[in-house]
Amino acid sequence: MSKGLQSLLALLLLATLSAGAQVNDPVLMTVNGVDVHRSEFEYAYNKNNGNTVDAGQSVKEYLPMFIDFKLKVAEAKSQKLDTLSSLKEEYKRDRAQMAESYLIDSDFIVDEAYRVYAKDSATIGKDGFVKVCHIVFPGKQKSNRAELKLAKAKIDSAYVMLQAGKTFEEVAGYFNVPTQALNPVEIVRGQAYPEFEKEAFTLADGAYSAPIETAAGFHIVKRFSARKFGSFDDYKEAIINMLEQQNIRERARVRRGLQLAKEFGGGLSAREALAREDSLLESKYPEFGNLMREYYEGLLFFEVSSREVWQKAANDREGLKKYFKKNRKNYKFDSPRFRGVVIQANSQENVDAIKRLLDGCDFEDYKTAIDGGFPKDSMQNVHVAIGVFAQGDNAWVDNKKFGKNESGKLRKGFNVVEVVGTVIENPEIYTDVKGLVTSDYQKHLEQKWVKSLRKKYKVKVNKEVLKTVNNHD
Repeated sequence: MSKGLQSLLALLLLATLSAGAQVNDPVLMTVNGVDVHRSEFEYAYNKNNGNTVDAGQSVKEYLPMFIDFKLKVAEAKSQKLDTLSSLKEEYKRDRAQMAESYLIDSDFIVDEAYRVYAKDSATIGKDGFVKVCHIVFPGKQKSNRAELKLAKAKIDSAYVMLQAGKTFEEVAGYFNVPTQALNPVEIVRGQAYPEFEKEAFTLADGAYSAPIETAAGFHIVKRFSARKFGSFDDYKEAIINMLEQQNIRERARVRRGLQLAKEFGGGLSAREALAREDSLLESKYPEFGNLMREYYEGLLFFEVSSREVWQKAANDREGLKKYFKKNRKNYKFDSPRFRGVVIQANSQENVDAIKRLLDGCDFEDYKTAIDGGFPKDSMQNVHVAIGVFAQGDNAWVDNKKFGKNESGKLRKGFNVVEVVGTVIENPEIYTDVKGLVTSDYQKHLEQKWVKSLRKKYKVKVNKEVLKTVNNHD
C-alpha cells in the first residue's frame, strides 16, 4: 500500500470517528456562537447536582444557572479578560499541577514505596516497635576508674530507690538525669546498644530493668508499650512522602516518558514524548478536559463577576445609599441599636482630639477621619471602637447608653472612656445595616447584569437533545 493511500485512509478514518463523536455527543446549546455539547452540560449538572446546595435540581431547573454561567464567560471574553497575563499565568501554573498525575508512572512510585516497606518489614516486622525511656549515668570507656565507680554507685542507688517505691520521675529528678532521657521514644531493633535492646524488647509494659551497662554508660530502662509493624496501607502515605523528598517523581516522570516514546513511536525522546502527551491530555482524557475547561472558565467567571458585581457592590457608596433609601422598609431592628464610637485613652486630651475629628463627619467616614487626622505615633494612646452595637455587644455601650449597671473594663494604661453617638430604633442610613444592604445590593446588581447579558448574547437550546441528558446510550 502506498504512503499516499495510507494517508487518505487515515483521513477518512479520522473523519468517520469525528462524525461518530458528534452523533454520540450532540450540540445541546449555542451561547454567543459557541457550541456546548451534551457531555459538557452533563458533567456540570452531575457534578453540581451532587453537592448539598443544589442536590435534587432537575435538568430544567439547572439549565438557567448553566446558561447564566456561560453568558458571564462570554462577557469575560468580550472584555478580553482571557488575555490578562495574570490569569494566563495562574491557569498555566495550576494546569501543570493538575496534569502531573497523567505525566508520571504512578505504579512505579507505588512499587518503590512497597519495596521500602518490604525492606523495613523484614527488619522491623518480627519485633515491631517499643516505646521506652531510661535513667542514665554516662560512663564512657575512656573515663577513669573513679568516674566509672561513681556512675555505677549512682545507678545502683537509683535502683534501690525504685525498689523502695519511688517513681521513675522522682528518682530521675533526685539525680538530675537529663530531661530528654525521660521522654518516651520508639525504637526498633538495631537502633540501640544490644544490652539496652535486650531489656527494651523483653520487659513487660510498665516495667523497668535492673541496672545495665553499655558502651555509653549505666542505664535503667523503662518500657511503656509495644506495637507491631503495620500493613503497607498504614505506611504508604508516609513512605511516598519520604520518596518524594528523594525526587521519586522525576524518576517516575522519566519512566512515563520512555513508555510514551514507545507508544508514539518515531524515535521521540522521553522529554519530547511527555510534551506531546501533555498537549493531548484534554482530548485523550475527557475527565481532564472537563476539569480544565471548568477551571479555565471559572477563572474568567470570577474575574468578570468581581469587576461587574462584587467590587461594585462593596465600593459603590452612592449606589448603596440609593438602594437603601429605595428599600428602607425592608430593614428593621428587633431592638434599639447604638450607632457611634467607644473611645478609650490615656488622657482626656486624646479623647477630645478624637471627638474633634469626628465632629460634623458622616458616620461612614469616621475611620478615615481618625486614620488621617490622628498622629500615627499617638495611636498607642487611644483605642476606638466604631460600629452599630446591639445590647450585649459592648459593655461600655450597655452601661452608658442602655442603662446597664455593670460597666466595661478599661484597657491597660487607659483611664478615660467616652461613648459618643446616638441610640436608634431602626436603621436610618445604609451603614446601620451595611452587611445586609451590601448583600442585597449585590443580588440586585447581579440580576440587572444577567438581564443585560441575556439581551446582549444569543442563546439557542436544542430541546430534543436536552431530553436526552443522562438518558442515552
